Amino acid sequence: MIRGAYATLRIKYPSEREAEIIYKAIRPETRVVLRYRTKVNVSRSGEYITLTFEAKDTVALRASINSYLSWIISLKSIYDFLEKETH
Repeated sequence: MIRGAYATLRIKYPSEREAEIIYKAIRPETRVVLRYRTKVNVSRSGEYITLTFEAKDTVALRASINSYLSWIISLKSIYDFLEKETH
């Protein structure tokens, strides 16, 4: 366990389908340990995705949260674009 700094983010999506797609896309990133300063777990319950961050310090925590939020924003943009194209 790393735990010098930690945070939990809970994100609600408009539908369970959208939450599941985003969850499946982001989950592999949590299984690859690129740095030993941060550990991230992701889970999904209905329309919610929960990300739990554990880091050695607040600098590593902030960097990790920013990276995951950027990926999630990108995934949401792609999802919205594809939904618009298919309807």
